[in-house]
Amino acid sequence: MQVGNNRWVWVRVSMTTDVEGDLHTPLMPRVRFGEKWDVWRAKIGVALHWFTRVGGAALGLVVLLLAGWIFFIDDPLGGEPRTRSTVEIAGSPNAPGAPTPGQPSGAEDLAQPLPPQTELVPGQPRVLRVPSPDPADANVPGGAVPDNALANGPRFDGRGGLPSVSNPILVERFDESSFVPSLGSNGERALDAYARPLEAGTIVPGQPRVALIVGGLGLSQTSTQEVLNSLPGAVTLSFAPYGGSLTRWASRARQDGHEYLIEVPMEPFDYPNNDPGPHTLQVGLTEQANLERLHWALSRLPTPVGFMNYMGGRFASEEAELGPIVADAVGRGLMVVDDGRSARSRISNVAGAEAPVLRADVVIDARADQQSINNRLAQLESIARESGSAVGVATALPLTITSLEEWTASLAAKGIALVPVSSIVRF
Repeated sequence: MQVGNNRWVWVRVSMTTDVEGDLHTPLMPRVRFGEKWDVWRAKIGVALHWFTRVGGAALGLVVLLLAGWIFFIDDPLGGEPRTRSTVEIAGSPNAPGAPTPGQPSGAEDLAQPLPPQTELVPGQPRVLRVPSPDPADANVPGGAVPDNALANGPRFDGRGGLPSVSNPILVERFDESSFVPSLGSNGERALDAYARPLEAGTIVPGQPRVALIVGGLGLSQTSTQEVLNSLPGAVTLSFAPYGGSLTRWASRARQDGHEYLIEVPMEPFDYPNNDPGPHTLQVGLTEQANLERLHWALSRLPTPVGFMNYMGGRFASEEAELGPIVADAVGRGLMVVDDGRSARSRISNVAGAEAPVLRADVVIDARADQQSINNRLAQLESIARESGSAVGVATALPLTITSLEEWTASLAAKGIALVPVSSIVRF
């Protein structure tokens, strides 16, 4: 401010108000730790008291219900996932894939017995006599025997496909929506009814025969599609029972002329660390429980010619456990295939001499590299030439599929016949 004679005096004014203090004052009074501990301890004690009473009662109820379920419910499959699949039965008015001209419509057409066979003449081709076709068949003018006349099985349809629905005389009910194969009243077998037929007059004595089984199908959409697109109809397919679209894939396989097996999971030595999946046949279960698991697997698809083990090093080594399983399958008109992966397997040993049971000679992709696969295929050819026939098993791996596609195309030039595995036990 100015004070006389132009002299300036600066005055510093300091203002203090209560506003500044109010801005820094906590909204709630601070309480030091422990000042009200007695109050909080009482509240926590009450909460814990009610929690333990209510929680204890709930836990006791759960334990009581579980104990009651275990005690009163005798279910060997309790706790395991369950699925349902619909199996279409031939002859149903609503069944898809109704018979077309040239495709058998009656049960007797699907499992005809072979006519009497002529004796084999050394050095002459073996010609199978087959049932005469119906002269009224639109695809067989004048009743002439067609080129694809079959031996004891269904005729190919006009597109080279096979029936994809069950024969009603060859099934029995498994549950309210599923069926399992069964022997016909006159001894007809699913093995004969659903097998891929052999063309009459094409089997020459001394010609080596090779059967090829490709397994693990149905789990991977991509691999299953690739197998169906790449491999010829004479290759036998094997489906895992856990796939989500099994019926659709099996129908496609039959349309392409394939026969197929169902894989039955069996207990390996390192079970349960190595678990094949639900419904595994186990050494510690009762015979009835294992038979029910077998029937569950067999009910998953409508037209199998038999089953092949999936894993099962331990179970397949126990004859007492294995015997009823093989006997039941054979008694239902099915064949049984040992995949040949376990040296301790007794599958072939528990079957009778005439039973349709065989063991694979070569696991083609035991090592999934090109050189190893080539070596195994050469080994398979050698066994076929020495023994007359050989059976190889492979998995639907990309490298394997590519290798098999090239190899199967080369067999005719080598004088080797590619045949379905059912023909090895049927003829």
